[in-house]
Amino acid sequence: MLSRAEKLQQIFKEDAVFSAFNAQSHQTLLQQVKYLRFLPQQQILRYQQKLDDVYVLLSGRMQIGWLLSDGEFKVSDYVKMYSVFNLVPFLQQKPLNFDFYAVEQVEVAVISGQVFLEQLQQQPHAMWQIIQLLSERMYGLMEKNRYLQTASINQKIARHLMILGQQATSASQVHSMIQFKMSQQEFAELLNVSRQTLNKQLQYFIQEHIVEWNYSQIRILDLQRLKQISQL
Repeated sequence: MLSRAEKLQQIFKEDAVFSAFNAQSHQTLLQQVKYLRFLPQQQILRYQQKLDDVYVLLSGRMQIGWLLSDGEFKVSDYVKMYSVFNLVPFLQQKPLNFDFYAVEQVEVAVISGQVFLEQLQQQPHAMWQIIQLLSERMYGLMEKNRYLQTASINQKIARHLMILGQQATSASQVHSMIQFKMSQQEFAELLNVSRQTLNKQLQYFIQEHIVEWNYSQIRILDLQRLKQISQL
């Protein structure tokens, strides 16, 4: 098992936010970090919170969305990308537009924002790489919006199952069957449909032996069929 510092060093080498920094900058950033641990269902960051530091997901999975006035959490997405998850609001010096909660035990590295910016300003190549990364994410958001506006309900179900399956497994692992936990109510909220509508549409996927869904346990049996169905 890697230590928290070793996990962060690995992210520095592999992630586009940090990989263009030189080795000396990596060491400088490592000296200005603190580590936080969150239990399942614990709030990590809150809506409208303004952050002066850079937050990096080291392990675990988060859900993002909005905590409603009645105490219900409206899920928008799930995050298992081991990278900076507040990069845009940090660089824009804007408050967060989501609440962040731990789905399972989560570890986060908090890097000094001042030191991060100082190192970034000294290295044009690293700055250019982050500009490219933000451009890619903006393009991806536009593509996602187009997809959500034009895809059928079955295509959306297939796409979300693929994404959740990818988040539930390591990229280096090969699985004949992907398994993870999520209730139909939680999945329906991701799609912004009623649980009854979701249950009706899921019958096709179950009858075709593409997925199994028992209580809160999802098994993806045919990932290739999901990919085919999800395509516009």
